[in-house]
Order: sequence, then C-alpha cells, then structure tokens
Amino acid sequence: MTVYMFPSITPSSSTFELVTNTRTFQSPLTNAVQTVGRKGSLWKVSMQFNNLSGNDRAIMQAFLTKLNGQEHRMYLYDHSATKRGIAPSNPADTLLVNGADQTGAILLADGATANQNGYLKAGDYIAFNNELHMVTEDVNSKSDGGLEFEKPNSDGTTTTTNGIPLAPPIRKPTVNDQAIDYLQPIFGVFMLSSATSWDNQAGIVSSFTIEAVEDVLV
Repeated sequence: MTVYMFPSITPSSSTFELVTNTRTFQSPLTNAVQTVGRKGSLWKVSMQFNNLSGNDRAIMQAFLTKLNGQEHRMYLYDHSATKRGIAPSNPADTLLVNGADQTGAILLADGATANQNGYLKAGDYIAFNNELHMVTEDVNSKSDGGLEFEKPNSDGTTTTTNGIPLAPPIRKPTVNDQAIDYLQPIFGVFMLSSATSWDNQAGIVSSFTIEAVEDVLV
C-alpha cells in the first residue's frame, strides 16, 4: 500500500462528515435511552469536480486509476477549512504530543509559543499519528508552552484543563514527542469508499464524484 498526495485541484463542492461510532440502547420497559461512544469514529468526504478538461482532467483520471480501488490511500483535507487560531505559521512552532499512550478526547501537547490566548480555536484542524481531528474548544498556551482550555461543566461554569479538546477521540495510543500538524492544509489519510468513474461530455470534458473515508488502521 502507498499513500499518494491528492492532486492540487479544488473541488466544485465538497461534503465533510464525521461518522461517529456510537450505539444507542433503549429500554423496552421504560423507553429510557442510553448512548455509548466507542473508538473508531472517522471522517467521510464527498467531492464533486465539474467540467474538468485538459491537464486537470487527465491528472484526475490518472490519479484515480493509480489508486487501484482501495489498494492505495491518499492524503486529503477539508477544502473549506480556515485557520482561526493565532498559532504562528512562519516560522511555525514545533508543536508536540506530550506523553505516550494517550487516548480519549483530550490531547496533552507542548512546544507552543508561550502565553497566547486563542492559540487554537474551535473548528481548527490538527493531525498527528495519521489521524485527523477537529479542535472543539478555544485553546490557550501557557508560560511553559503547554496548552490548556476551559472545559464546560454541567452547572454552566468552566474548569481550566490541560490539553487540546478534539473530535473524533484518539484512535491509536499516542507516541511521545510526535509532531502535531496545525498548519493549513491539514491532511488525513483516506481511501476510496466506492468505485469511482467519471461522466464525459462533448468537447472532452469530464465530471468526477469522489467518495472516501478515513483509514483508521494506518
């Protein structure tokens, strides 16, 4: 298996979806509902490329053929994403995972520029360990370069908590000091979820619909 970079062709439209691995159980006696979240939530993307011609058409055809169905993978990102936080871009911080074997919905991290409010913002993407995640609360950097956020409580108050809150939850245990990518574009590793073809029109013009899901095993 090889992971290829997706061609630098912008889709006419795209849909990004988080497919959650949750299960709901309802009591047949009381109708009470219990919901359980489990590992394995992943991103799903659908991209439409309308009326490609010339080089773009040929490049897209060759790329999809090269994937050979689900044999190979591709690096993809959310084309609608924008960087909201003030984490520096040039030069970029060396943001790192702080601690091995982390799981769950909070990632401990360090290496940030110190004392920055809004270092990352809710809706920003980050990636590490071949996993793509979205930041779910605004994150500030501390004096030591670590990161923290205000965790909402059920009574309406907040508690200052170390780490980056994210979704989906971490799938694979982390490796200490692994790099965290926060610069746009931020890539995940995806595979085709269905057979891919293209519609041809007169004048050698083609339209493509590409559907893919994040590979949770890489």
